[in-house]
Amino acid sequence: MLAIEVEFLMGRATISQWENRTHVEWPPHPQRLFSALVAAHADLDGGRSHENALRWLESLPPPEIKADVSPSLRTSSSCFVPVNDEVIKAGKDRSDFRHVLDRRNRQERFFPTAVPDDPVVVFQWRVAPDLEQHRAALKTLVENMTYLGHSSSPIRACLRNEAVSPTLCPVDEGSISLRVPGPGRLDRLVSIHALREKDETVQPPPGRYQFYERPEGVTSSIFSRESIVVALKGPRLGLDSTLPLTQHMRNAVLVKLGSSAEILSGHDESGRMSRKPHLSIVPLGFVGSKHADGSLKGFAFVLPSGTDDQTRRRLRAALTQTWPLHLGPLGSAAVTYIHQASHGELRSLDFTRYTAVSRTWASITPVILDRYPKAKGPTITDIIAAACERIGLPAPVEVRTGAVSAIAGAPRASEFHGRSKQVDNRMRQHVVIRFSCAVRGPVILGAGRFFGLGLFMPLRIAKS
Repeated sequence: MLAIEVEFLMGRATISQWENRTHVEWPPHPQRLFSALVAAHADLDGGRSHENALRWLESLPPPEIKADVSPSLRTSSSCFVPVNDEVIKAGKDRSDFRHVLDRRNRQERFFPTAVPDDPVVVFQWRVAPDLEQHRAALKTLVENMTYLGHSSSPIRACLRNEAVSPTLCPVDEGSISLRVPGPGRLDRLVSIHALREKDETVQPPPGRYQFYERPEGVTSSIFSRESIVVALKGPRLGLDSTLPLTQHMRNAVLVKLGSSAEILSGHDESGRMSRKPHLSIVPLGFVGSKHADGSLKGFAFVLPSGTDDQTRRRLRAALTQTWPLHLGPLGSAAVTYIHQASHGELRSLDFTRYTAVSRTWASITPVILDRYPKAKGPTITDIIAAACERIGLPAPVEVRTGAVSAIAGAPRASEFHGRSKQVDNRMRQHVVIRFSCAVRGPVILGAGRFFGLGLFMPLRIAKS
């Protein structure tokens, strides 16, 4: 976890919006924080370690933000202010008897200001892979920032050790739009600085925009955001084999665990299938990108929210050592525990892709309908709505079903094979659902949800 705390020492923040200089920007956009860090890097000339830290930071997803959501906002009338370090010389053979300060040009300036009840703002990344490699350099950069926004807004900044409860969370669709850094932003700022040495009118572009929403507008499912991830290294496998592979993986893990609680085994003391939320094993595949091929890269073990720490530690202990998963004629695959803070370059193993916040979600593995739709009801929409409510989500406002997934690389519904009591003789469909409010994943629906079927990913709609 990475958290950067910024305190406005004057109790106010003078920051102009990028698109409207008379209105205040609040909270400070993550892009503004990044620019301040780049300025600190230029002042310190910290070398390669500082540069690497900035490149690492710009590669992270947008941060959560904790800031006063209802500060006093003050717009600004135009003020004509003498330009620093610029003196107008008197013409040839003419004398200018004005004071030197009166000879400077005056430029129109605006000073819109926010006065929050709490002058502290925190930018927080809950997952920050490889943070320890850059912590020292980042700490130096953060502590050497002097102001954020206008120079009349001095700050104190530091790295926090404890997480905070955010007031704004990044979402795929939301009512608040903030500028955020992205890969290549450092190079862009450096090149703009070089151009400004010749032409001061050159300004950096605004950069990327990210939607944000308040957490109280976000609903979460019964499944925990924290998962235990393992990678599979061996024969090439596909998502279409999700059901038999998750069954095989579950049996192997239960053998390693020995006697298991109901929340892990999915069966009660009498051996019957549990009706309570329990462990779900979901596939992590190469999907959602231009060249995605639907290959299986690993699994995530997802427990219900509120599972006690002892149960989590027990499951993790069973998975931390590399062990072989025997696949019959295909040979064996090495099962390797992946720490989510260091999943490396293999994006497919990053479970945060499934725990984002979005209004629109699409299935990667098909949903196994709990019931067959009928002409007089229930309809498919009714069945999907009931499945959403079963995992703690609201009924969607729109449901679309079909044979093909909206996520690139995911196999067709008919290509998934395997047999079990949960899926035999039941309809399977790929589904796109849209909610009226933001929903946080993981979203796992239908009769096969504990065996990796009905796994959803936020559907990112291209924005012009």
